[in-house]
Amino acid sequence: MSLLDDDESYVIDECRIEFSHPCNSYEKTNFMNSTQEDEDHNKFQDLCLSNAIHQVSDRLNKFCIDESKFLKDLKQWRHEAHDIIDKFYKSKHDEYVRRTNEDIDQSRETLTLLSCDHDASQDYVDWVNYIIQSIHQQIDELEQATTKFSPLKIDHSLIDIPCRISDFQRHPSSLKDLFSCSSSSNELASCLSSSTTSILNLNPNDNDSYLSFEVPKHKLNLQSDYWYSLSTNSTYLLVLEKSNLCLIDQSFRVTNKKTFSQSSIKDICWSNILSRFILISPKTIYNLDEKFISVELSSITSIHNAPWERATCHESTLFISTFGENPLILEYNIFPSIHLDKRWQSSIICQENEIINDMKSNENNLGLIINNDNNNESRLELRSIKSFECIWSIDLGDGWSYRCSPLHNNHWIVVDPYNSRLIKINSNGTIDQTNSYIKKPINVVSWSQNQFVIRTREHVYIHQYS
Repeated sequence: MSLLDDDESYVIDECRIEFSHPCNSYEKTNFMNSTQEDEDHNKFQDLCLSNAIHQVSDRLNKFCIDESKFLKDLKQWRHEAHDIIDKFYKSKHDEYVRRTNEDIDQSRETLTLLSCDHDASQDYVDWVNYIIQSIHQQIDELEQATTKFSPLKIDHSLIDIPCRISDFQRHPSSLKDLFSCSSSSNELASCLSSSTTSILNLNPNDNDSYLSFEVPKHKLNLQSDYWYSLSTNSTYLLVLEKSNLCLIDQSFRVTNKKTFSQSSIKDICWSNILSRFILISPKTIYNLDEKFISVELSSITSIHNAPWERATCHESTLFISTFGENPLILEYNIFPSIHLDKRWQSSIICQENEIINDMKSNENNLGLIINNDNNNESRLELRSIKSFECIWSIDLGDGWSYRCSPLHNNHWIVVDPYNSRLIKINSNGTIDQTNSYIKKPINVVSWSQNQFVIRTREHVYIHQYS
């Protein structure tokens, strides 16, 4: 019985083994074919990738900076600027030559009327000597005349350097093995967040003080003028779109639009006490109600023909800064009547060769962005509105055209178009965060308790923060 059982068992096992052989052969063949296809596919992918890398490398190697459109446009702008300067020079040159020739001709005519009559009275002789001495003096003045020419002031915001090539972002996939295994979890988290955030690359260092910037809740396509001016009140955002003033509500709809072509608007601020927007141009100041019913010309006039630059309101006070080196800050009382209250001299505000790029206020303080033309470095200063005493000052780094805005809890946000950054500064005057902004941020303003607005060349972005 046991032997039979063994034989039966053997036969059954043998059949099982023989039956299984064709399956194994078929699967093996399929596996080999599939492997070959995968290898061919991988080789094809490698070839395509190699070609793509070669093509982009070839483009980088052949790229000629001097032939870029920006530098061509910049060169054309330089030629046009030189033409303007040459025309201005020629007009002054011709005017001086014309007036001087007229003076010389007049002196010659006077000389022809003089006589050397020896019978002339002493009074006549004295008068002739006086005329001669006067002409000598005039000639001396013409030969040695010195005039103090004011240096040509260049507004650096006239030309924007194009955005830099975006930093390479690692794809959050198994390709991480291609890179160094020493990458930290924080770097990986930063890469992951950058893949889902189209505007901000966030890399917080201190979670306790970290101000969370979210991706924009809304984006508006608005072509700007040269000054990128904008302002807010509790309800509306006022933006300048070329020659149009656009009023935008909290639903991000353009509720009103008004053509405004009187002059360039360099800055806008909101006055709560007047319930009007104040528009600053280089020579004139306007105010506008939020219903866009009337635009009124202010009685405030420039001081010593110094162009206006920035403005901000605090209660019944309007602060206005002047453009260029040795700037002034003028403090006007605007309610119930307008009058100049204080004048803060440049020696109190700036050092030599420094200018004020921006000025904003919160409940108690004035924030000033100051740029040094010699080393092209900028800083943010916080000053007391009442005493103008400097509370703190912080260096922002290289670049010009920084703009700032107060946030809640005495924090400040600064935009850096030169390096495409957002900088968050806490209440004690230290940098809390520095975030790269893919679009070049040119202006910023807070809107309500938890929103701020970023102005770029072609868009307006509304962000929420917490």
